Amino acid sequence: MLEHELYTIIENTDNAVRIRLRAESEILKGHFPGNPITPGVCQVGMIGELARMICGCGLVLREVKMLKFIDILRPSARNVEMKFDKLDEDGDVIVTKGSVVSDEQVFTKFSLIFYKEA
Repeated sequence: MLEHELYTIIENTDNAVRIRLRAESEILKGHFPGNPITPGVCQVGMIGELARMICGCGLVLREVKMLKFIDILRPSARNVEMKFDKLDEDGDVIVTKGSVVSDEQVFTKFSLIFYKEA
């Protein structure tokens, strides 16, 4: 779990979760010392954790349909939101589509498919 290690949830709305990145995280110290960035794999991990929270069930990443890193997400970014424009359930599959934004600046766009954990 990346929550509490990499980020803290500030607010949860119907289709978005506002978080605060933890600049002191050990994860960020390796990416890169003196000029930290949030690794893409961590962003995908956060999206999965937040989708799990919204859906109320365990999820396993099945497929990355689209993942576009538009700008570097630094831990100094304020009002970071994971926006879920689409979060649809189809049997044991959850389809997500959305973006990672801060004050209207888009950092990442994603379309991910998850399996529900048995």
